[in-house]
Amino acid sequence: MQDIDIISYLQSKKELVDAALLKFFSDRNPFFDVMYYSVGSGKRIRPILAIASYESSGGRNIDEIMPIACGLELIHTYSLIHDDLPAMDNDDFRRGKASAHRKYDEATAILSGDGLFAYAFELFSMGDNSPERLQVISTVSEAVGPKGVVYGQVLDIAESQEPCPQTLRRIHMNKTAKFIAVSMKVGAIMARMSKIRLSALYDAGIYLGMLFQYTDDILDVVGKKGELGKTPGKDEASGKITAPAVYGIEGARFRAGRYAALAKQRLSFLGAEFNVLAKLTDFVLNRTY
Repeated sequence: MQDIDIISYLQSKKELVDAALLKFFSDRNPFFDVMYYSVGSGKRIRPILAIASYESSGGRNIDEIMPIACGLELIHTYSLIHDDLPAMDNDDFRRGKASAHRKYDEATAILSGDGLFAYAFELFSMGDNSPERLQVISTVSEAVGPKGVVYGQVLDIAESQEPCPQTLRRIHMNKTAKFIAVSMKVGAIMARMSKIRLSALYDAGIYLGMLFQYTDDILDVVGKKGELGKTPGKDEASGKITAPAVYGIEGARFRAGRYAALAKQRLSFLGAEFNVLAKLTDFVLNRTY
């Protein structure tokens, strides 16, 4: 298989997702413009994972996976809008601009998040009522609800928690890893991958998701230049349980490397077609933003 320039790959897939999102938000009522304010920028990691796993699994019709990929981005954006609210993390900026509740107001921000979550499932259900599409809806619902992202957020804002490895793992697993893993899984589901291979891919996604959150935690402390800052990171200052708080910077970096290795080990089982996801794993491990 030809070697992949992962930066070019990510950019090309991001452009496809951006174009599709723009289409899904055109010719709607004015509130769609409010929702699109928060959707209109982002790295698009989750939809790209869905597309990459779909194509690596033999999927050939990108129009089949694109609404699902975009739906994942809508759910991710909804979670960010709610995460930024004063009752949660109270962040004034998101994706380089004012967060939704600062751009508009708290009620409008909450409703825009609600709208994005519901619209995501409209996108998931586009097309036929195939067993694969129904499986996608069921799988995503479980990953982003009270057994996944929502529970992870509950743990993340809970007070009086000991910064121990067990608590850290529960937060990372539910808040981030399950959604990353499901983003990979839905692409393979739509490409009709076998259950045994789906299990290996999901495991790889869990490890990639844990890696992603570790690098997020590390970058919150060291900043984009990769050097320890003079002031604590946002999460560290707020007293949240993070990988550096539990293991220190070097311990967190070591464990991030281990998660990357475990993800690539599972991907190697699936064959050379999944090299793009292995490259993406390396990109996440070494990212500086």
